[in-house]
Amino acid sequence: MRTQALLLVVGVTAFLAGCSSGSATADPGTPAFLWNAAAQTYHNGDLAKANYNLSELQQSDNVFAPRARIWQVVLAAGMARGYSELADAYEAGAKFNRDNSLPFHKQVTDLRAQANHAAMDFTQAVHSFAAQDPSADVQLSFELPPGSAVEPPSLRKVFAGIILPDAEAQALETAMVERGVIRVLCLANGVGEDSAQVLVKYKANEVKTSRATFLYAAAKTLFEASDIFASNRLDQPQRRKVMCDEALVALSSVPETKDSVLLVTRIQNVLRKIPGA
Repeated sequence: MRTQALLLVVGVTAFLAGCSSGSATADPGTPAFLWNAAAQTYHNGDLAKANYNLSELQQSDNVFAPRARIWQVVLAAGMARGYSELADAYEAGAKFNRDNSLPFHKQVTDLRAQANHAAMDFTQAVHSFAAQDPSADVQLSFELPPGSAVEPPSLRKVFAGIILPDAEAQALETAMVERGVIRVLCLANGVGEDSAQVLVKYKANEVKTSRATFLYAAAKTLFEASDIFASNRLDQPQRRKVMCDEALVALSSVPETKDSVLLVTRIQNVLRKIPGA
């Protein structure tokens, strides 16, 4: 663990040194300023702000936009996944603490609203990437996410209906979002959820993956994240349809495999149940 921490510190230092080269002269609102701001806020752990900066960066045609799209696919996907999973945990906790379920329901509402926003950002980023970035390789031009892929211990407390102190609840939310981003990054690199293999790639500066692997990861996560709009959650079938449709578009340019065929079937089965789909 000490070796891994040292590698992360070295990687982060080198990354920020590269990003800071233009930060002193970049004017606020310019693409260079937004790119540096995304890098800094991401490094500081403010993933929501980094996601906002990446969205703003893609509002114009600039040299940073292609890298911003790739980065936002991973970041927004992980955020959507983290918020959604934590919301489900609070929903389960409310059933165990029926005498004081209101705080749990409030968390569910707030977290699903954030998952909704991140899911839409993620969907738009995938759409833009699939339409505008035909390269065979996908360069992951951002540092390793903060946090860990390990399930936070406090999550079990929430499932059990235990009300967390405010500081612990906020720390759990941060950990779940960071964990979501790490898990999506692992999938985007084709290593399942083996974060150690991703660390090796970053250590060797091999921070790129194939377009097919990246798009399959995006499609799989789009489909899974679309569950936030299911009838037992936010109940917005048209948004779920949009995410499933984008997943099928992404898969259409991926070489057919047993996994991709199975995923297409699962997506189509969901779409058949959506009125008007």
